[in-house]
Amino acid sequence: MKRKTFLLACTCLLGWLGACTSDTGLKPQIQGEEENGEMAISFTGTATTRSTTTTISPEEARNFLITVSQRVIEEEGEGEVTKIIRGPQALGAMNMRFPVGVNYSVYAESCSEADAETNNNHWGQKRFVGTSEDFEILKGQTTKVKVGMSVENAAMCVVINPSLSNFFRESCTISLSEADRGLVWNYDNAGQINEEGVTTDGQVAYFNLNGQEKRIVNYTITAKSENKTIEKTGTITLEKAKMSRLNLAYNSGFFTLTINVNQEELYVNNTLTIGPDDITPDDGQTDANGSNDEFNIDDSEIDYDQYN
Repeated sequence: MKRKTFLLACTCLLGWLGACTSDTGLKPQIQGEEENGEMAISFTGTATTRSTTTTISPEEARNFLITVSQRVIEEEGEGEVTKIIRGPQALGAMNMRFPVGVNYSVYAESCSEADAETNNNHWGQKRFVGTSEDFEILKGQTTKVKVGMSVENAAMCVVINPSLSNFFRESCTISLSEADRGLVWNYDNAGQINEEGVTTDGQVAYFNLNGQEKRIVNYTITAKSENKTIEKTGTITLEKAKMSRLNLAYNSGFFTLTINVNQEELYVNNTLTIGPDDITPDDGQTDANGSNDEFNIDDSEIDYDQYN
């Protein structure tokens, strides 16, 4: 009889505890859940706004390749090593929750080094990269990580002066061939100077520097008119984070093709924060603020304060 009474009391106690958990909203702790924190990435520029400045849109940032690393002490006593925790992975597909810890860092790149030359039919694209300082992931908090972005590759375009196009009306090609890239500028895609003196860049080509500050490329210019053909070869030195313009003109009095190169520095300028809520796949539901949680495509829609 005493044994039955004891079992009945235990059953009642367990039932009461279960009811308390249900009624009061208390939830059993999932092991390890409280040991995580989240990360938000703030991309920052390096210069004030100017004509050669690139801004990063939220949609572009979503495709950035992110690598998260951590410096840890090896158990075998081999000292401190850096381990890749996650990535390289597109930011928009990345899980932004990480275990609590110190000495994390983020490496971000707008595209891979290979894509920087092969995309856009081998004309390439501007590539900017950045590395954060070490940071800490705190329990139940969102850590805002600043990553300063700068242009990593070099750019080149060709501008044809009317003095050349008016004389060599048949054709003018500027070809550049190296490795598996064969790039050709002509009257259709080269930059022009209009009657008001305004210059357009036309087609731009991008080049990796392979860890160097400069890179030399060879070009060939062939210009044809009805009764004259000239050909000229040369080299141009491309520099990191600079746009090199090959300006072509023709001095008919001396039958001379003149080549002038000018450069402009390329910058990234803006501050854009992408947090966990911004890259959560849209489930059609509203978030805590009463708005849909799909990825923001307008910089003005991003709530910066929630990550401060």
